[in-house]
Amino acid sequence: MNVDIEFSQFELKKCHFDHDSILHGIKHTYRVMAHTLILGHLIHARSEGNIAFFAAFIHDMARRHDGLCTAHGQWAVESKLDDFTKVFYANGLHERDINTLKIAVENHSQPGELPSLHPSYTTTALLKDADALDRIRLGSDNLDPKYLRFRISRKLIPYATDLFYATNYINIRDFNQIWYIATLILENYPRLKTNS
Repeated sequence: MNVDIEFSQFELKKCHFDHDSILHGIKHTYRVMAHTLILGHLIHARSEGNIAFFAAFIHDMARRHDGLCTAHGQWAVESKLDDFTKVFYANGLHERDINTLKIAVENHSQPGELPSLHPSYTTTALLKDADALDRIRLGSDNLDPKYLRFRISRKLIPYATDLFYATNYINIRDFNQIWYIATLILENYPRLKTNS
């Protein structure tokens, strides 16, 4: 899978997060980032997948606790986006797409859905599904497929489970390491690549 993003520029550190968390910290964020790219590829929405990748990078940085919180997406836009905008632009984000990125980040923590014809729907849905796929970290009964927006997302649940178990108990240095593992595991799911 060809991706035009310089992953070395997306190294997460604990200091990026307002709340030090295992549940919503670096490994979770990296897995969500990987899911956005894979989902974007599988639904033939590469541009939206890349924007969702940038949104995933900051989506949980402004959390203040691990509980239910519908405001942390808005907080991330307000307090984190400016810190990384130059990196996003350097990796292909266009100025015309910044509003879509903001909407995706803000909406990812909201219970409601954008209308399917909204110009930011696909990017937002990619981020929400990518985030939801990593709910497997909370237990096998915590990911309800009926809430996933894309049919292919439901087929990715076993893959997301494998990615979680392959990455949760090892020391992760950077996103390149997660991406390598993610694409290696994807090779075990050939039907995903051909039946998107």
